[in-house]
Amino acid sequence: MQDLITGTVAKKADMIAMGELGFESLALMENASSKIAIYINRHFTYEREAHILVLAGVGNNGADAVAAARMLKETGYDPVVWVVGKLEKASREFLYQMFHFQKLVGRVNLYRVGDELPDCDICIDGIFGIGLHRPVEGVYRSFIEEANAHTRGFTLAIDAPSGINTDTGELLGCGIKADVTITFGKNKTGLMTGPGKEYSGKIFVEDIGIPEEAYTRAEEELNMA
Repeated sequence: MQDLITGTVAKKADMIAMGELGFESLALMENASSKIAIYINRHFTYEREAHILVLAGVGNNGADAVAAARMLKETGYDPVVWVVGKLEKASREFLYQMFHFQKLVGRVNLYRVGDELPDCDICIDGIFGIGLHRPVEGVYRSFIEEANAHTRGFTLAIDAPSGINTDTGELLGCGIKADVTITFGKNKTGLMTGPGKEYSGKIFVEDIGIPEEAYTRAEEELNMA
């Protein structure tokens, strides 16, 4: 039987692994992002000219997406990153990954309401990940609706499709529908029920090095809260 956890437990386990068990956030991020890049390289080997659109929020899911874009750039693709959100609120990891992507002359656009996103052959969704629990509004809703208005030959979601509550499977107003979701550590309950199941497509669970102890402690601490 598949081992399922909520997105809340997964988020807590990440914090425990990094804050208490000595795991480096950037090391875990490199592991996670490599799974995305490897999948694209493996399944689109002869499509280096493919138009790749990377949708990135300014948190750590967006950092994963930008790191994956950097890895794809290093292997001969030319992904274009579109960022949504306020850069002054960006995570340290996001800024680090953006710096290194741009060192490779990676192309980056900051989305503003009214901008038009291009069609693409491959779309990588790294807007929200597993941490979303409120309705998608404002510039984020505009960004997702704009992305949905264009042709996406293949869509890969990082950890979870943006717009899905990974605890419940609820669609929080609007979301990105993926063909494949690569989720990390353990599968999430919200990817297996309701709209979450519909939006996730085929799910692959990848180990990025978070120990079982982190999940056990996360469950215990949340149950005590």
